[in-house]
Amino acid sequence: MNYEELKKEMEKYPETMSEGERMQKYAAGETVDHIPFSIQSNEEAMAGIFGYTTAQWRNDVKVHIDVIKRRKEEFNIGGLAAGLRLRTMAQAVGSEIYFPEVGIDRVTKPVLDDYSKLPELMKDDPKKNPVFLSVLQRGIDLKEAFPEMGIAMPVAGPFTNASCIRPVEKILRDTVKAPDKLNDLLKWCVEYTVAYAEMFAAEFGGGGCTICDPVSCSDILGMRNYKKFSEPYLEMLIEGLTQALGRKPGIHICGKTSPLWEEMSKLRVSSFSVDNMEDLSKARDVMGPHFGLVGNVAPVDVMLNGTIDDVIATCRECIIKGSEAENGYTLGTGCQVPIGTSRENFDAFIYAARRYGRGARKGCLPLGIAEEALAEVIETKE
Repeated sequence: MNYEELKKEMEKYPETMSEGERMQKYAAGETVDHIPFSIQSNEEAMAGIFGYTTAQWRNDVKVHIDVIKRRKEEFNIGGLAAGLRLRTMAQAVGSEIYFPEVGIDRVTKPVLDDYSKLPELMKDDPKKNPVFLSVLQRGIDLKEAFPEMGIAMPVAGPFTNASCIRPVEKILRDTVKAPDKLNDLLKWCVEYTVAYAEMFAAEFGGGGCTICDPVSCSDILGMRNYKKFSEPYLEMLIEGLTQALGRKPGIHICGKTSPLWEEMSKLRVSSFSVDNMEDLSKARDVMGPHFGLVGNVAPVDVMLNGTIDDVIATCRECIIKGSEAENGYTLGTGCQVPIGTSRENFDAFIYAARRYGRGARKGCLPLGIAEEALAEVIETKE
């Protein structure tokens, strides 16, 4: 299918609900126009589509506002965010971060090379920290520009924050050589993050939240270290965020997580975002009874490098695998959609949600899939 054909096909499946209405009715077990979808962390990629660099989007609130405005007009995707990205806390307490003109930031020098510096770092007041205040002010500016949109608060998980403050190879060594000091660092990461959540709630009255904790995947930690060093602080963070924001957060962990699913099913979260390297149908069976699922369209192989037909086929497969999850399924990318993803592939994703997710209801195969299967059976018999 080419782009012109895709645009004509999209007209056959118009949206009849707002994003908010769709999510509310779907969560309540009602039938909605199409399955909810989430294209993870899409603003950087959208900025590129609209002719801006990542730096322009990051540094100029007017550019940021224009990206959100055009995203809503051209893709009908709304929503605002004013949270702590993977390296925001590290930046706030002194780690050196490189921000490219186009691309994702990275830590160039973690601040905590020696635990003797930790007591001094812990004296910092997050509610007066200029980085945190700047993030919050960006949220205020966005909310003033789009008062009708909800605002959410993504945060990094404790182990991920710690690995941006102290080199990850030292963190892993600390699990054996300095477990007590590592525990102090992780506990402080939780407290610092919850302090921002309290700032956010005081300004916006609460809101949705997703914890992103890629360093807690089984590839890096394994079961033993996950249970000993990640899980206790994830639980502490979840409790703090729930109390501050008035609702359970969701969680996203990149990479391999299936060895940890039985353990992760104990987390008191609203949803779990499944990386594309994992089998969504198995996640549905193991974690679906405990909370909602999101994912797992491949962001690089499919969204960035795939064709329109690749995107549609993959989304269709994910809807088939995930839609019968007991606590609901949101069609989503397995991780952040890459910068350079085309307009055509964004539209292909949305088209697949509208067509194959049509008539969705929590825990059920959508009518879009069911009717297609029935038509194939009838055609075969004829």
